[in-house]
Amino acid sequence: MGALHEAPGRIRHLAVDERGVGLRATWRLERGFVNLSLWRRDVCVETFHLTPAEASRLIGFLVEGLAQAVPEPVLAVAGVGVAVAVATPPARWQERAAGGLEALAQRLRG
Repeated sequence: MGALHEAPGRIRHLAVDERGVGLRATWRLERGFVNLSLWRRDVCVETFHLTPAEASRLIGFLVEGLAQAVPEPVLAVAGVGVAVAVATPPARWQERAAGGLEALAQRLRG
């Protein structure tokens, strides 16, 4: 479960796992970092600050792992009983992700 919340000057994302523990990410660009915080009920129990450069490396790590973890889609041909793999090369996804990350990095720098 995740939600994007926008407040004046801030963008936040909240994800809650099956135990009810929340992870909130808040852009704090005016201070030069992304704040990650862990929540139990309505109490913040821990925070961690990531620089924009470190956040982009973390995002790249997550994108690469997801690209490897998600199976390729399979298209079933009606009436034939044959499954045909529709290949989406991971390199293509990585290129798109890298382009998006580079655009984000440029925005954060400028």
